[in-house]
Amino acid sequence: MLTAARVDASFSSMQRVLNILRLIRFVNCLMAAAGVWIGAFLTWLMPDYRAAILPSLAAFFVCAAGNALNDILDLRIDRVNRPQRVLACCKLTVRAAWITSALATSLALVSALFANTAVMTAVFAALLMLAAYNYVLKRVPVVGNVVVAALTGLTFYTGGLAVDPRLALVLPGPLVPAVFALLFHLVRELIKDVQDLEGDSRAGVRTLPQIIGVSRTLIVALAVFFLLVIATYVPVVTGWFGKAYRIIAIYCMDLPLLALLAILWGNPSPVMLRITSAALKVGMVLGLIALVLG
Repeated sequence: MLTAARVDASFSSMQRVLNILRLIRFVNCLMAAAGVWIGAFLTWLMPDYRAAILPSLAAFFVCAAGNALNDILDLRIDRVNRPQRVLACCKLTVRAAWITSALATSLALVSALFANTAVMTAVFAALLMLAAYNYVLKRVPVVGNVVVAALTGLTFYTGGLAVDPRLALVLPGPLVPAVFALLFHLVRELIKDVQDLEGDSRAGVRTLPQIIGVSRTLIVALAVFFLLVIATYVPVVTGWFGKAYRIIAIYCMDLPLLALLAILWGNPSPVMLRITSAALKVGMVLGLIALVLG
């Protein structure tokens, strides 16, 4: 009986850990950390991996803190839009989520504290932007979308700041993936607003699809993605990156996603929205691979 009780306790603890990982969206946090590493790697003249260790941990925990806070404040919306999330389906308590967010915020600040001043400033700014987004800016059409997109771009730039704040502004460098990430995530945010239309409407959250309609919002998303296509072609013209970048970024990411977004505009069904959202996640990974191999 004692052994069975221990097994049950171990299983319960493991399930709790898994639920916390789902709360913070562990894979997204890993991608944020990877963004810092790539920004450090791409810093002109001085690519460095060691300088990115603490800032990448800070980015991981900033992302974790923001995701946990988002789920706490959006609980009513998620019960409509995303009932599978751990708070919405009562697999984790709100108190546990608050503790997770507070702990992640503390770890982010501690990690940044032992990096340089520029990284500390960037991490502190990111935490303030996340708080502003979750409490206020999420309910401001387009502005909230831009803030989230800018935070994603900031992860790459933070990698450059970790190596050398002066070189972080030199092209080609971390500014290149930062701009790519901003445009890419702005598209993804607009698609998510279309997906979340019902829950946002019930909660009184005003988003772009509610103001100009689904079709016009998807046209805006298409236009932003077209800007991304142009931006990703600039390093090819200038010769900043090699053949591998061109093949992956242009032919494997840009053109297929542009075609998929055009199809979505003509058929904005729930199935197509899910497919496009999943494809955009794959596109993010392809973009990271293109930058590293290029």
